[in-house]
Amino acid sequence: MENLFLGKPPSSGKSEQPAHVSAEIDLLEQTVSLDGPLPGRRDTYGLEPLVIPGEWVLEGEPRAREKPLASSTDGAAAAFMWDCTSGRFQWEYPAEQIVHIVQGCAMVEIAGVSRRLQAGDTHVFPGGSRFRWNVPDYVRAIGFRLRAPAAGTLGRRIHAALSAPWRALRTRPS
Repeated sequence: MENLFLGKPPSSGKSEQPAHVSAEIDLLEQTVSLDGPLPGRRDTYGLEPLVIPGEWVLEGEPRAREKPLASSTDGAAAAFMWDCTSGRFQWEYPAEQIVHIVQGCAMVEIAGVSRRLQAGDTHVFPGGSRFRWNVPDYVRAIGFRLRAPAAGTLGRRIHAALSAPWRALRTRPS
């Protein structure tokens, strides 16, 4: 059985890969990895500019970008990748979002309570909330937007019941 390598050939300099495997690997190397952009990419991760409204910017010139990754067939949920450069700004969340930090860090604040988010942290931003973000250098995240169910539906009642304990914890005095 032939040994096939995924990636660069062994240090002997001779490639033991058939031509079709080498061509497929060349194609893969032109795409994006979690380690950053690879040769041949004009932009990082295929992210497109996302405007931060001027009135939301509190300090600096933060630049945000976003890339849709997937969405449910009914439009009730969507996954995305997001990144932002340094600056302070507020961000409004019309629908609930769950964000997992992949790279960098940021401080988020609501009602005077701050939390540091760094690589590996996951945070829920409730729908209808407004958080202040302080990005010292750069932050990149994978997120999920959850559209609230229509008023009066069973889904809305379930959503409210599941959210109630979190809200109670959030507002409990220290």
